[in-house]
Formats: sequence, structure tokens, C-alpha cells
Amino acid sequence: MTSMAILTCRPNSHPFQERRVLLTEAMKIGRSVARARPAPNNCIFDCKVLSRNHALLWFENSKFFLQDTKSSNGTFVNNQRLSKGSEESPAHEIHSGDIIQFGVDVMENSRKVTHGCIIAQIHLYNPDGTEFKPRNGMAPGPPLPLMGPPSVIQIQAQDLYQLQQYLQEAAHREQMLENKLAMLQRVMSETQEASQSSWQALIDEDRLLSRLEVLESQLQAFAKNQTEESLRKELVALQEDKHIYENTAKESLRRIFQEKLEIVTKLSDTERTCSNVEDECTHLKESYEMSQEELKALAAKHSDK
Repeated sequence: MTSMAILTCRPNSHPFQERRVLLTEAMKIGRSVARARPAPNNCIFDCKVLSRNHALLWFENSKFFLQDTKSSNGTFVNNQRLSKGSEESPAHEIHSGDIIQFGVDVMENSRKVTHGCIIAQIHLYNPDGTEFKPRNGMAPGPPLPLMGPPSVIQIQAQDLYQLQQYLQEAAHREQMLENKLAMLQRVMSETQEASQSSWQALIDEDRLLSRLEVLESQLQAFAKNQTEESLRKELVALQEDKHIYENTAKESLRRIFQEKLEIVTKLSDTERTCSNVEDECTHLKESYEMSQEELKALAAKHSDK
């Protein structure tokens, strides 16, 4: 016969099917990739927070061991991490009934989605089919000294850890309920805003229709009061005004264009004058330098004489 491990999903875990794995050799625990797909007889999980090679589980010398193989999000036994991030842990002995956690919950900021980790209770069985000793299943020893009431002495660390798990699960459910309540409140607020906007749009539409009716009435009254001849005369007057405005605008544009041409001509003359002045300054500077050199030469001759 062969040793076996059974992993049962905890309520606060990323959901997975119960696994029954035979430990004929070291069993790899990791994320589902390519051909490595989840199955009831392996430890491959369809969970994004796990590494591809997350941990190893094996049976050796009548003991069961678990080792973290440089995973990113860590491996935990009874809420204790086996190693730091991306570091391989030493082999850690585990017992039947331990709570094992692979990875941690990770929130994706882009979509505000939380990816859960794998949390399982493991039951271990020896090759002869008997269950491996639990962490609190110690061999009988000398009687303990009376330190308090028997009920206090009999409380085991495993019971305390299970109580802690229950409290964490209750807190997780409470947090989920709070999130749902907040979402419902947000939806209610958005619904109220949409209802208010719809009501305001309906009121605005009624006002607009009333305004259109008033304008149509005024237009009909105006059409009755005005004869066709008067409308024709007013149209002719409007066309004459249009021609006057067009001619005025054209004259203004022509005058502006003429002024622009004059300014461009003056600018060209000014640039040409500046160029001539610069040339003259350059010539005077050269004459000055030649005069300075002649003066120096005359001073040298004078000194010699």
C-alpha cells in the first residue's frame, strides 16, 4: 500500500474539488498551465495566485513533509509561512488535520477583482491505511501538574487554530456582506440620480413643447397680420441691406489689404536701409582699424627718429 493525502477545500478558499493523491513520490503543487491540468488525483489548481512550481509534498521515514519551492506568494501551515518570498523553505513536517494555505488573496486593481488563494485541510494516511497522528495526538506521558481547571488544560493548539479559522471566515463573510451592502447603496444612489435626471428631462421636454406651441401661435398671428405685398417689400429691403453690408465689407477688406501691402513695402525698404547702414558701419570700422594701424606705424617711426 501507499501513503495518501486528502485535501479538502475550506469555506474561505478559492473553490476546488477534493483531492486524493498517492504519495509514491514527491507530489508537485502548482498552478494549472499547458498540459498540467487540475484532476482529483493531483495537486494542480486553477488559481492565479499560485506559482507553476509552488511546493512539494512527500512521505519519508514514516513522516509527511511540505516544502515551499521558491513561490511568489508563499506557503502557510497553520497560518505560519514556511519561507520568505521567492525563497526555498526547509522541509516542514505536517500532521493530519493541519490547515495548509498556498498563496495569498490578491486584488487586481484594473478590474477591482480579488483572486482567492488555496486553503485546504489535509488528512494524511500511512501506507497501512491508518490515519497519521494529528498535531494534538501526542503519546501519553507523565501527568501534568494541576495548573488550573481540567477544561483549560485540555484546550489544544489545533482547537485554538480552528477557532481562529472560524473567526477569520466569519470576518470574511462579514466583509463580503459589507461590500454587497455598499454596492447596493451605490446602485440605489445611481438609480435615484437616474430617476431624478429622467424626471427633469421630462419637465424640460414639457417646457420646450409649450414654448414651441407659443412660438407657432405667434407665427400664425404674424402671418395673418402681414400681407404678401408687405412681406415682399420687407424681403427686398433685407436684400438691399445685405448688398450694402457686403459692399461695405468688401471695401473694408480691400482697404486693409492695401494697408498691408504698404506696410510690407515699408518693411522691405526699412530692411534694405538697415542692410546699407550695416554695410556702411562695416566699411567705417575697417577704415578705423586701418587708421589705427597707420597711427601706430607713425608713432613707431616717430619714436625711432
